[in-house]
Amino acid sequence: MGGTRRAAGTRRDVRRRVPARLALTAATLAFLALPVGLLLALPTAGYGQQARPAKREGPYDIMMFNTPRAGDAVAEARLFYASSPFGVAVTVDGIDRYDVRLSIQGLPSPSALGPYKAYVAWEVTPDLTTWHRLGPVDNDTTVVGTTNMNKFLLVVTAEASAAAGTHQGPTVLHGTSPSGWLENFLTHDAFFRGVY
Repeated sequence: MGGTRRAAGTRRDVRRRVPARLALTAATLAFLALPVGLLLALPTAGYGQQARPAKREGPYDIMMFNTPRAGDAVAEARLFYASSPFGVAVTVDGIDRYDVRLSIQGLPSPSALGPYKAYVAWEVTPDLTTWHRLGPVDNDTTVVGTTNMNKFLLVVTAEASAAAGTHQGPTVLHGTSPSGWLENFLTHDAFFRGVY
C-alpha cells in the first residue's frame, strides 16, 4: 500500500510553516535595519559628540559630551563610593556619597577660549538652579570632589580662576548622572508601560 498509515490523533513529524505575511514582515524589517545600522556606524565629527573613548559603560559611569569650544576633547567620568570606615559612605540623612573621577584628554588651554586660566568641574541640579563646585580639572585623571546628589549634571567650564566659587565661563564638557540619565527613559511608554 505504499507507506505506513498513522492512527488518528497521532502527531506528524512535519516542520511548522511560517505564514507568508510574517515572513514578509521579518524580511522588510531586516532590509530597513541595514541602512540604519550603517548610519549608526559612521563616525561623526564636531561638537556635541560623545567626548569619551568607545567602551562599555557601567552603572557608575557618566557619558561626557563636548561643546564647540572643547575641540576634540574626550572625557570619561565615573562615580566611586567615597571613603568611609563603614564600607559605604552616606550623609547623616542616609544619602550615598560618591567621589567623582574625571579623565580628560585634548582640552585646549583655557586662555585659548578667552580670559580664562583654569577648568573647573561642577555638579549642577537638573533644573540648573544650583551649581556646586567640585574642583579644578585639566588634561589628566583627577578625583575632583564628592557628590551626594542622586540626579545631577556634571559640567566642566573654563573659569578666570581655579578657585572660582561661581560659574562664569563657557561650558566645555557636560554629562548626566546615571540616575538622571535613566529618568529620561521613564517617559517612554513603550519601554516601561508594557507596550513591548
